[in-house]
Amino acid sequence: MKQLIISEWERLWKRKTTWLLFVAIPILVFAAAKYYQKQNLFFTKNDPQFAVAGNFPILGLSEMLMTAFNIIILLLAAFIITDEYRTGQLRMVMIRSYSFQKVFFAKFIVMVGVLTLYLIIYFIISYLIGSLMFSRPEAYSQFYHKDSFTLLEGFLYNLKFYGVAWLTLLAMSCVLIFIATISYSTTTALGAGVGFLLLSLVFQYTLRLFQPILGNEMTTKLYFSSILAIQTEGITAMLSENAQQFSWMYYILIGYILLFGLLLFFVTRKKDNFL
Repeated sequence: MKQLIISEWERLWKRKTTWLLFVAIPILVFAAAKYYQKQNLFFTKNDPQFAVAGNFPILGLSEMLMTAFNIIILLLAAFIITDEYRTGQLRMVMIRSYSFQKVFFAKFIVMVGVLTLYLIIYFIISYLIGSLMFSRPEAYSQFYHKDSFTLLEGFLYNLKFYGVAWLTLLAMSCVLIFIATISYSTTTALGAGVGFLLLSLVFQYTLRLFQPILGNEMTTKLYFSSILAIQTEGITAMLSENAQQFSWMYYILIGYILLFGLLLFFVTRKKDNFL
């Protein structure tokens, strides 16, 4: 199994798409930095949305988590699972006595590994570009916290933020990989994945229309049953002083991982039976 994972890792890095995604990291971070430089004109220095070197890593990630990172997961899932399966490349791997389920599991581990590496590099580059393009005050404001953060406190907070962000990406990976696994073509996988993301957005905004009927508490819980909502607004709430809805959002993410993990297990086992 170890050799299979190494083989899949090497195969992934032979794709130009993988390298292009990593080369794009400085571009994404720089674009986010330019955006926040303009946004700083509309906020005071005491506002949590005012970008400084210390909080830019999370502000920059917040802008890209729901869009760029989810699209990256979708592309990886469509190209290394759907495309390889439908074009027969997986069958060549399986000739070496590996079952579809083992090959799939190796691909899943490799995808999670690539996403983890991507997030770590994004974190490092965000600090580098943030230090170059923003001021470095010794203390600054943070979302849902009364007291200011020192640079060290901010660094630890950023690590927690990226940790929860990683969990949302893992949950999204399970969903989009499941879609890629059951899709009959790369186009279908991409279309269905984009459809899921769009439906999630529609659900978030439509839900607010029913707030007078459902009440604030129920609306909030349903709202944060969406991975996209957790990515855009939920992480800062989870890491607030009062840890608003922390348990609910944590269990929602774990629920996505377990549910779609089980579905993937049964689907891949079924494919083994019919290959």
